[in-house]
Amino acid sequence: MKNIIKISTVVCCIGLTVIASCKKGLKDETFSVYDSSKLTSPENGSQAVIGAYAALKDNGGYGYYAGFLYWLYEYPVDVVTTTITSRQGVQLDQLTYDASNSVINDVWVSIFKMISRTNEAEELINNIDYAGKGSTNTIKQQNLGEVRFLRALAYYDATSLWGDVPLILKSSSHFTEADQNPKLAPKAEVEAAMIADLEFAAANLPDAYPANEVARAAKGAATSLLARLYMRRGEWQKAADAAAAVMNKGYDLRTKAEGGLASMFNTNNRSDNEFIFVLKSSNEAGAYGINSNSFGINSTPWDLNRGYGNFPIHLEFYAQFNKNDDRRNLLTGSYQTLYGQTMNVPVEYGGEGGSAPDVVLAKYVYNLKYPHVNNYNYAGFNNVTILRYADILMMRAEALNELNGPTQASIDLINQVRERSNMPGLTLSGYTKETLRDAIFDERNKEFFMEGRRREDLIRWGRSASNGATPLLKFKEKVVPLLRDANTYSNAVDYTVFPYPQNEIQSNTSLSADVNKGRVK
Repeated sequence: MKNIIKISTVVCCIGLTVIASCKKGLKDETFSVYDSSKLTSPENGSQAVIGAYAALKDNGGYGYYAGFLYWLYEYPVDVVTTTITSRQGVQLDQLTYDASNSVINDVWVSIFKMISRTNEAEELINNIDYAGKGSTNTIKQQNLGEVRFLRALAYYDATSLWGDVPLILKSSSHFTEADQNPKLAPKAEVEAAMIADLEFAAANLPDAYPANEVARAAKGAATSLLARLYMRRGEWQKAADAAAAVMNKGYDLRTKAEGGLASMFNTNNRSDNEFIFVLKSSNEAGAYGINSNSFGINSTPWDLNRGYGNFPIHLEFYAQFNKNDDRRNLLTGSYQTLYGQTMNVPVEYGGEGGSAPDVVLAKYVYNLKYPHVNNYNYAGFNNVTILRYADILMMRAEALNELNGPTQASIDLINQVRERSNMPGLTLSGYTKETLRDAIFDERNKEFFMEGRRREDLIRWGRSASNGATPLLKFKEKVVPLLRDANTYSNAVDYTVFPYPQNEIQSNTSLSADVNKGRVK
């Protein structure tokens, strides 16, 4: 069975670029069928951009940023766990996954679909004479900036999850025979290409779009992703400078008066100054599989809102919150079940407790950041945040601390985020570089839970705390106590990367049989 990445001339609701795949692997055969002699108008370029954005959903529901990506970013760490009915999720949660895990394969395929779409769109746009066809070269460069930002985002996820990956930066019309079975490129080489893409995007994207176009990448999105990449690389000055460049550019925190953090995720909040870049979902019923996300129905249990309950959260995480912290309200501390009982967190975890028959003590709490209204409606109506302003503030605070130790500047940045959620500000006195680092990561955990940041945060925390010697230091410290069997964790496995999918190994002759050595038990 061959995996075909196909670029079609058919223009449909998701744009010009349509990719068909049987999800067998990255590719065994790739070809292009668009007629460049006919697709010559600026409108065709715009349609190609729309098609590239659509790959963020990969047909919606669970595709890419609509769901499965977060399984890889959240399940293996210490906040989210899973029910025993979600077999692929249990493997990820309990670190028993291997190269045959279907979610690992699905995310790999989604990422390289995105990369293929952006490469084809870039080729098409480059061949269109925008100025000569009634548009402008500025719009042409903007369109190129958008697709190059999306390509960098896809490669950011690919390198975060697998490290070395194939680096493909050209249209399939220019493929050689060797390109049919691409070799793995060193992570540093891929990151250099990402930086080039993001610098180009930052130079050519507009400062802002109209409010109803919140899902388009503006200059701040490219610069924010650069900051995130520099943070991952430990290039603190570059990260601090990139974060600073996003500040005072029209972004801000959603204030208490506006409803705070909880209201930012409300399904009615379609655009906000805290959003830097989002996956925009439909607010129309029946959008499942086309223009939706799976977070709502997966984030709540059946007895609350007829949800699947695939993202239960450890009680230990709930216990970390101060009772006055507004962010705790984004967890199910107490709720009325569909069966007329009250579900409460036990007292020992900071909840109200109680006793039967009127009260059931919760074994988990659930995430309410992605509200699921309209019971048992598959469509997730809310936007999925990919980059938001609070992360910029926290990244700059962390980078400044790594550069100079505690300063009032870093404390002030952290306090903007804390005080928005009704928490008192930190004071500079008494902190060392190490203790402020720990406070920053604890704050990030409370602010960004179930937003796909925790896995990478734990790895970066471990690198910083060990001067790069033990990247898994904090991962092991936080994750192992919550495993059902602590012996599942193996010091011989590098949990900073996932195994390459078995389907890809079988279809790509450039990958050796031992490519996953050290990535699985």
